[in-house]
Amino acid sequence: MTKTTYSLLLATTSLVCSFSLVSFSRYATPVLAEPQPVNSLVNNVVSRSLAVGFSSPPTEGEPKESGTLGTRGGCLTDESLSPSLTPLTPGTGQGLMENQETVDEHPTLTVSEHPSFFVYVPKTSATTGEFILTNQQGTEEIYYISVALPETPGIISVKLPTNLDPLEIGPVYQWSFSLQCNNAGAAGNLTVIGWIKRTEPNPALKKDLDKVKPLELAALYGNYGVWHDLLATLVDLRLSHPEDANLAMMWENLLQSESVKLEAISQAPLIESTPVEN
Repeated sequence: MTKTTYSLLLATTSLVCSFSLVSFSRYATPVLAEPQPVNSLVNNVVSRSLAVGFSSPPTEGEPKESGTLGTRGGCLTDESLSPSLTPLTPGTGQGLMENQETVDEHPTLTVSEHPSFFVYVPKTSATTGEFILTNQQGTEEIYYISVALPETPGIISVKLPTNLDPLEIGPVYQWSFSLQCNNAGAAGNLTVIGWIKRTEPNPALKKDLDKVKPLELAALYGNYGVWHDLLATLVDLRLSHPEDANLAMMWENLLQSESVKLEAISQAPLIESTPVEN
């Protein structure tokens, strides 16, 4: 082989290899495991190029349609202009006690010993609401608190106090939130219910819980289906950075997503609740 022929062959081989690499990078489709690797997810979140989403845990079944069930009750105003009392639960069909036979016991997850619960409160003539946490059957009360309701519609939260015994890992708990309609009696109170289960963090999630920033942590919670902690982390971020348009957009996109289906209240303001002194 002459020197000229060898040089031509080498150049041709290099060109073919280069074309192959370009073609592969252009057309190959990467296969991602679900959930995504923690390190990969965190790197995406750091660049703020990945929206915070929610993936329903496979062991909990597919999300069912969310929203309130039954009638709206007797202490709401402007009923046609706003959503009804709504638990912030991701498409699980948890709703009003008045039509409980259609409500599925579909628990949302937390890794917290003392998680937070979130409810959208519409315009109402009621001035107080009642939160109750019980065992799964609703026969044993674990925690009760009465809270003052906001004058304007918004999302409020109830956090279990740290002096309460931690939720056990494994059992399902039932929770409810009621508007206390003074002129309707107990039977007329508007009530939403939900179920929650505390679980051990996924090993990959557990490894990163104390290493990542809050926004990254929210993305991790959503990736592993830990609903209550995802919401609590995002709410804390939004309340501490009320002017951050990116956080507001992440929140709206999360609630409007197909796996959550809470678009009707996605732009509702966050309002801090106040306990009522007994």
